[in-house]
Amino acid sequence: MDNKTGNTRKNSVPIGECWSVWHSFSAALLAVAVCGAIVISLGWHTTSVAMGSVVVIVVGLMLLRIHGSMDILSRHSEGLSESAAQAEEHYVDVLLRIVRSVEARDEHLMGHSERVGRLAEGIAINLGLSDQEVRQIKIAGELHDIGMVAIPEHIIAGKAKMGSEGFRTVKTHTEIGYDVLKPLQNIPVALQAARGHHERMNGTGYPQGVIGEAIPLAARIVAVADSYDAMTHDRPHRLAISMHLAVQELKRCSPAGYDPDCVDALAAHLNIPVLEEALCSVMA
Repeated sequence: MDNKTGNTRKNSVPIGECWSVWHSFSAALLAVAVCGAIVISLGWHTTSVAMGSVVVIVVGLMLLRIHGSMDILSRHSEGLSESAAQAEEHYVDVLLRIVRSVEARDEHLMGHSERVGRLAEGIAINLGLSDQEVRQIKIAGELHDIGMVAIPEHIIAGKAKMGSEGFRTVKTHTEIGYDVLKPLQNIPVALQAARGHHERMNGTGYPQGVIGEAIPLAARIVAVADSYDAMTHDRPHRLAISMHLAVQELKRCSPAGYDPDCVDALAAHLNIPVLEEALCSVMA
């Protein structure tokens, strides 16, 4: 009894599919009836009616077949999209590991990209971006320096201030990062940030010299986060400055260099206005 029940369940067709097939078949029969009524009213012969009915039935069956094929293709497409998303997540994970290995070559850079990702996330939240946009901006911040993988170690870890030739080499990391991230079709902001995080609002940045809001928002956000983190951590040729001084420097360089809205959003994320009010009250 159980086996029979199990076989029945296994071979049964979902009610929704049965209804869809019956609905389509009923529509075909209705079409036959309508065509028959029309040809009879026009005085057509019985043979013509029969041939017309056959044509309508064949068309109805073809429509059923097409409907089933489209349903199969739709389910197949959804499966491919899910697989592509999983592959992209794996690719991002691999790239993040590469970033960490690159930064490990210089003690002053360790953790930089991860911190930039968190700062970019905070800026995006304070700008009122959607949850999905915030998540993607965080990934963009974490991957913004992926192009540094192609920069020689002696330039990255150099103790002296970088010369003009070394700087020209380092500047190539933006375009290299863009090329590395091209497979991330679902996270276009990562490509924008990798290429544009050294652009400046007055057009003096690189690699393209883009001006103002023509610079993608993701790049403007990561530019602020990147510069802030660089200023608040030691480098071989200079010491770190305080968070308050770093924000003041970003404001001083706005709007010529940085997007003022992004700088204000960073300040809000760091609670700088609250700290300034507290400082003013103490001094008063």
